[in-house]
Amino acid sequence: MDGDIELSDTKMELLLAAERLFALQGIAATTIRQINAEAGQKNSSAIHYHFGSRDAILDAIIAIRVKPANDLRAELLVEERARVGGKPLSTEAIIRLLLQPGVDRFMNTQGPHFTHRFLIQLRMNFDAWRRYERKHMVWTLSELLTELRQTRPLLPAQIAHGRFRSAVNFSMLEMAEVEAAEGRLGSRFRRDEAIFRIEELGCHLVSMLDAPIPAQTVAALERVAALDLGKRTDMPDLNSSNN
Repeated sequence: MDGDIELSDTKMELLLAAERLFALQGIAATTIRQINAEAGQKNSSAIHYHFGSRDAILDAIIAIRVKPANDLRAELLVEERARVGGKPLSTEAIIRLLLQPGVDRFMNTQGPHFTHRFLIQLRMNFDAWRRYERKHMVWTLSELLTELRQTRPLLPAQIAHGRFRSAVNFSMLEMAEVEAAEGRLGSRFRRDEAIFRIEELGCHLVSMLDAPIPAQTVAALERVAALDLGKRTDMPDLNSSNN
């Protein structure tokens, strides 16, 4: 079972139904009644009985999908750090560590798959995503961002953070499209084409992290920094005797 989490058959059926519906029509648009029906549950209170709330369903899906990926990435990160002997990781290694858990699951488990499409919907639901972030459930992504800062020490922090966030979002989108193609094509889905697309995805993401900084971006960043400085200088000095 995914993530070695013990779940009854009924709970797993409900979770898989919820994941499919969340992935295909969005979190806010999916009702508890729809999940029960998708899972073939005649008892309309099955979700409430087994999980209690929509947030509990989201937590359970994350537990069986995201936690195992996070745990594997943590193991791979330890191995890669040991391999390079304390030196900064290459951007190629950072992207490989970003992608590998999700790619491994897609390639090594029976489809159809909905995980990346679910993650896209989660990412687009501000309240759900913020709750997810506050729980710090993808701490390995923070570790990879730290590695990027060490690999590219001259890259301004805002740009490093923005590029890495874009790499994460783009990777989810591309993998979601591969999942959708798998579901749409069925037996005509070619795994070798999926592998090619994933390899190309890795190349695109490395290029994204390693790209030079255009002059326009530097100028825009300087304007943001000036505005931020102005906001800080406009604030009253709380340590002043005049306050």
